[in-house]
Amino acid sequence: MTPPAGIRLEAVSKLYISGGCLVRAVDGISLDVEAGSSLAITGPSGCGKSTLLGLIGGLEVPSEGRILIGGRQISHLSDRLRARLRRKEIGFVFQSDNLLPFLTAVENVSLQVALHGPSGDFSRCPQLLAAVGMGELADRLPDQLSGGQRQRVAVARAVAHGPQVILADEPTGSLDAANAATLVDLLLGVQRAAGATLVVVTHDRCVATRLDRTVGIRDGRIANDTAGAGRDLGP
Repeated sequence: MTPPAGIRLEAVSKLYISGGCLVRAVDGISLDVEAGSSLAITGPSGCGKSTLLGLIGGLEVPSEGRILIGGRQISHLSDRLRARLRRKEIGFVFQSDNLLPFLTAVENVSLQVALHGPSGDFSRCPQLLAAVGMGELADRLPDQLSGGQRQRVAVARAVAHGPQVILADEPTGSLDAANAATLVDLLLGVQRAAGATLVVVTHDRCVATRLDRTVGIRDGRIANDTAGAGRDLGP
């Protein structure tokens, strides 16, 4: 099993030009996420939380500051090396499941393993689907599945290559309360089984309180930092 990786952000900012004005989508955030822990990032729409998650996942590079995963600085890597990092060390779950519509559930999960390289273990794919309650529907196409079922497949796909870090962007946003609670159970279960570090962007307080820690974002900055799920951050 690949050991989990801690995450460190050092004075990270992301700047854009919009309508001739400078916008600080992320504004000088410093943050440490303990290896193997779970973190919720919350805040209103447009506060910068999804931009922050994209920076952590190497989808974008910061305008200022540094990002480290497992002690390795990723913010200065080339596009090619960041893409390689995402394939090998990071698993993504999105609000829109992003399953390929022409592949079955098990083929969608297997594709993630194939992207990991020739050493991938495809035998794990049916096992992962079974673990998220989708074993009997492995041969179904996405349009033959409900929204909750597709998100279960997306969770299995995100961890198929044994990532050190799992990043989820509003993964319960399109689900009802019952399916959202089930999905959080699945995310926490696969995170612990994989020994990964989990970061979830969410607007749902019920989701956030299930994780070890919650960081609230306002106007691109950290507004609050609190414990959840029984973890004590100290005074």
